[in-house]
Amino acid sequence: MTRTIETTLGPFPVATLGRVNAHDHVILEGGVTTVNEPDFRLDSVDKAAEELRRWRASGGGAVVDTQPFGCGRNVDKLVAVSEATGVPVVVSTGFQHRKFYLPDHWQYRYGEDAIYELLLAEVAEGVDGNSYDGPVVRRLPVKAGVVKVAGDYNYVQENMKRLIRAVGRLHQATGVPVFAHTEHGTAGDELLDLLETAGVDPARVMLSHLDRNPDFTLHRRLAGRGAYLQYDTPSRIKYQPEHLVVELMRRLFDAGLGSQILLGGDMARRSYWQAYGGGPGFDYLLRVFTPRLREEGFTGDEIEQIWVHNPARWLAGREQ
Repeated sequence: MTRTIETTLGPFPVATLGRVNAHDHVILEGGVTTVNEPDFRLDSVDKAAEELRRWRASGGGAVVDTQPFGCGRNVDKLVAVSEATGVPVVVSTGFQHRKFYLPDHWQYRYGEDAIYELLLAEVAEGVDGNSYDGPVVRRLPVKAGVVKVAGDYNYVQENMKRLIRAVGRLHQATGVPVFAHTEHGTAGDELLDLLETAGVDPARVMLSHLDRNPDFTLHRRLAGRGAYLQYDTPSRIKYQPEHLVVELMRRLFDAGLGSQILLGGDMARRSYWQAYGGGPGFDYLLRVFTPRLREEGFTGDEIEQIWVHNPARWLAGREQ
């Protein structure tokens, strides 16, 4: 049986996903964050298509869009971008960091059972084209392919612990992989503990932004537990110089843990997009960073493992 991943282009064969950008933002419109900081508003289908064409021309494949419902997701536009470019986009359900929501968002009022049912419908039936902004639900044929949770700086908020329990039930019912936002690379162990206690296989968990906390001992421990470590600081020197990411990756391979590395662009600002006159753009990781990895001694097989084989296992699990 051919293994598939749910995308904006329908169920997509895992073997044809290509080089996967494991964390990015193709469309981000509306919500608290774009009001407070307009640079986050990524609402143009044409501009997004321009970025993804550059990504594809550089050898890129599927992109995981990590904006869940209620904070700027627009699946109709994601579908339009995919149809214009041929790039499959994996749609997220779940919950962003709390700064993306007003304090009276419904996630704080609904019980765990209601949260679970809302998540389950997005994975099993189709995402809500109205992004659960309510009260009308408009199911689309596109199904969510990942579910998101988020930690805070050095801890996990009590409300998120409740949401994680619902996500654990969802994972057990559907096998959907989990994307876990870490704030500056912290609380990774706590997030993984909570997810594992809730019934999530650590081997289906991606911890994002881990390279913003470039502590190799921490990375080795989390990778050793089976989690995927997603790095996204290359090109964004405001976080750290790239050589630290390269060194982390090399040390993980030398420790036998190169199978746990994922890369993403996290190009969540207009000022990051070439299409809006900024940079470095979606294609930076393939156009500039990957050649650097070759220059630093990474083999072709190691590079393909990072870009192709690791994300395929995270998204679809291991072949039986």
